[in-house]
Amino acid sequence: MVTAWRAARHGLRTALADPDPGGGAARVAAGMLAAVTELHYGEETLLGLNVASAARYPAFAAELTEASGGMDLGYRACGTLAVALDADDRLHLRELHALQRRCGLESEWLTGRECRRLEPMLAPGVRGGLRVDGDHQVDPRRLATALLAACERA
Repeated sequence: MVTAWRAARHGLRTALADPDPGGGAARVAAGMLAAVTELHYGEETLLGLNVASAARYPAFAAELTEASGGMDLGYRACGTLAVALDADDRLHLRELHALQRRCGLESEWLTGRECRRLEPMLAPGVRGGLRVDGDHQVDPRRLATALLAACERA
């Protein structure tokens, strides 16, 4: 839908060939915009594109909000807290934190107590976690609804 909306804004006639625009994955996706937290080994070359894309998202969200007539996308620049529930999780997050640091990314290792201070409803057994303030999120259902509205208004 983004392509249709952008093309229509540039004067092209567009049509969506989808029996259920915004259905499918948009209804069940988590909406994480987490270039740092979602970093995987072997994807370091993709990292630059992911970080640049994440940096552009606030402007995209503002533009879409306006184009849709003021619809709320559920966009939040609230960061991510990834927690370790057991020793294996803790090891994995420690390794991810080391990779993030090697790549020059900002993340902070927290103790279980520090995690619970941020999110009081976490289980008492949380062993630690990573805090990434630069991650964002969006509500995929609201985003799809706003994109459809923007397409119709373009």
